[in-house]
Amino acid sequence: MIDVALIGTGYWGPNVANSFVATEKARVAGLCDLDPARLTAFSQRYPQAKATNRLADILEDKSITAVAVATPTNTHFAIAKAALEAGKHVLVEKPLTLTTAESLELGALADKMGRVLMVGHVFLYNNTIRVLKDLIDKGELGDVHAMSFVRTNLGPVRTDVNALWDLATHDISIMSYLMDAEPVSVSAVGQSFLNKGVEDVVFATFTFPNGALANVHASWLNPQKVRTLTITGSQKMAVWNDLEIKEPVLVYDKRVDLPSAQELKGDFMEYKTLCVDGGHASVPVKLNRPLQSECEHFLDCIATGSRPLTDAANGAAVVRALEAATRSIAQGGTPVEIR
Repeated sequence: MIDVALIGTGYWGPNVANSFVATEKARVAGLCDLDPARLTAFSQRYPQAKATNRLADILEDKSITAVAVATPTNTHFAIAKAALEAGKHVLVEKPLTLTTAESLELGALADKMGRVLMVGHVFLYNNTIRVLKDLIDKGELGDVHAMSFVRTNLGPVRTDVNALWDLATHDISIMSYLMDAEPVSVSAVGQSFLNKGVEDVVFATFTFPNGALANVHASWLNPQKVRTLTITGSQKMAVWNDLEIKEPVLVYDKRVDLPSAQELKGDFMEYKTLCVDGGHASVPVKLNRPLQSECEHFLDCIATGSRPLTDAANGAAVVRALEAATRSIAQGGTPVEIR
């Protein structure tokens, strides 16, 4: 049983704590938050845990093996660095940091200290994403030409980061995992309608080394909660709806006969004859609890000394893409290399 402390008991932190307990491999041994009322309220769930508003109290406690950081993004670097220096294993919520340099520095420090540093890209622990990955790797869809992500809702609105850093972080981690590659460039636009300087609506298009495209629509200003991914392959197409429980993944046997299409002269009826529509089928998915799987992976890495799937290098790659998209937004959508 591993003793874990939670740093940050706000919106997401309680979910992390509960997921650690659900693994039956960890205890919540410490709670830390600057808000006294919030700390007191949450500590009632875990009366055995040390509750404090001082990070040092957690880091100096030698009985605590690991910490989970669920605080505002601009605090991640300082907290994670202090925890690693104190000899703790560290799980940090996404994004890992605000800069690539900070992410790489944390990774180097974790290696130096011989500690596990993991970032919470929770969707990479979602069985549905792994099913999509398997479809792509086995060539079921053919060559992947494009991906389209939609992640929208009416709130919750944040002020510490924009919709790109809050929502699209998930999609960047997913697209890179599915493609086994990092995007090489991005063109992005966004607007701030609620809080000046904090984009609440963002559209971003990422390009991969093989020419494949991935488009992301991230927004806090949408009347409906939407969580979808459409993958266009040369042979088949797949649609994932994260809000659908019974049939989250559908594969469509649809494509255009490319060799013939290249000879097309512009006649619509001729084009229709080149479209292949073999219907669609649901792909079986054994649904899991991704956050619990993420926490269990973190604990297993501590126990075995293995490197996490979402390690510092993985976190840095996502931050690198976010930084490039941020520069593109500032330049009005100008394509920016990701490097």
